[in-house]
Order: sequence, then C-alpha cells, then structure tokens
Amino acid sequence: MNAITKDEAEVLVHGVKGRAFGVVTADNGRIMNQRIKTFSREYTEHNRRQRLSATLRFDDECRNGHETFAITADGHEYDRGAWRESIGGCCHDEIEKRFPELAPLIKWHLCSTDGPMHYTANTLYHALEHGATHAWVYFTGEVDPLKIGGNKERLLGYENAPVAREAEGMPGYRVQWDEKTVKVANFDHARSSAIWPEATIAQLRDKAQLDARLPALLAEFKAAMMGAGFAWPKVRS
Repeated sequence: MNAITKDEAEVLVHGVKGRAFGVVTADNGRIMNQRIKTFSREYTEHNRRQRLSATLRFDDECRNGHETFAITADGHEYDRGAWRESIGGCCHDEIEKRFPELAPLIKWHLCSTDGPMHYTANTLYHALEHGATHAWVYFTGEVDPLKIGGNKERLLGYENAPVAREAEGMPGYRVQWDEKTVKVANFDHARSSAIWPEATIAQLRDKAQLDARLPALLAEFKAAMMGAGFAWPKVRS
C-alpha cells in the first residue's frame, strides 16, 4: 500500500522558490510520486508578457522499477487579458535562461537510480561510426551464351559490404553504395548519454571505461538529487 511520507510544503531548490507536493512511497520503499514545481517567473519577450515555471520530478511515476529524474517546463503568454499556454515539455534552453540556478540539474534529465537511460548502449551507438554496410550491385554483360537477354545493365541484388567489395572493380560490375547505411558519430549525443561532457572519443567507445565510471556517476547523481531536496529511495527487497 502507498502512503504519504512527506507533506506538501513550500521549498527552495538551489535558491528557487517552489512547492513540493506530497511524497508518496510504496511499502517496499519505492518512491511513487515526488515532484517540485517552481513558482513562475515573468519576463517580456517579443513585446509580450511571458511566464515560465519548471517542474522537477524524481520518482517511479512510470512504474518501471526505478526512480527517474526529469526536469520540464510550462510557459504561458499573456494575451487579451488572459494567460494562455505557449510552450511546455523539455524546454531546457528556456529553463536555463529563466532559471539559471537550476541549470546544473539539466544534465541529469532522464537519469535514474541505476544510471542514465540505456547508458552503455546509447553512448556506444552515438559514438559509433562506419561506412556503408550495403550496396546495390549491377552487372553489364551477356545474360546467356545466345545473348537472348542482351547485355543491358541489370541489378543483381542488394548486397552486404563483403559481397559488394568483392564485385567492386571487377569487369562488368558497378557498385552503388547505400549512403543511408552510413553511420556518422554524434559525440555531443554520446557525451550527453553518458553524462560525461569532457569524455574523449576513445572513452566514449570503450565499454569497460563506461562501466567502470558508473558507480561514481551514480554517487554524484544521488548527491545532486538530495541536494535539490528530493528523498532518496530506501528500497527493500
């Protein structure tokens, strides 16, 4: 059975005023609902009154067995005498601009108690790069001894790289590589997936190094969550 283990209250998160809603905890210690919503900050942009508030969540709202941190925003614009919703969701650039005090927490978005989302797989994927893996292989030449089919170029097949390379440069063959199968590395995404902004290319491609740094990363994450005023789960098996 779930129970409220911490009452709703006004709080400060890194100096930002907001309201922490009641914390709901399961019998086993898993935190099912825990969120803080900042008070709105007003500003003027494009000659219009705007306001923005941020919501910070660290709980198992998704019911997937681990608490996950998320930071999102809700924005409104004052129009014809009323506030109307203008933006919402993962507006991290706006959060950083309007709530610079919360900027250090943005890097932890979608990190959970067992690590960043698909930590190793996502990091390695974004850091990976390779050339085309498949190609269309064409051939120009006699179809049969009687030349019934003529000698027009024809597609032999869509082949993997080893087969295509074997045909490449051979008389009568033409290989057209499928550029859609090229993988270009995105190191910004890889560093974000690993929450490792200073990582080198080699580190981002090294599974052993990624696994080895995870315990320290989780310790830093725990300190960041508790520093923001969140309760850390005390899960019992």
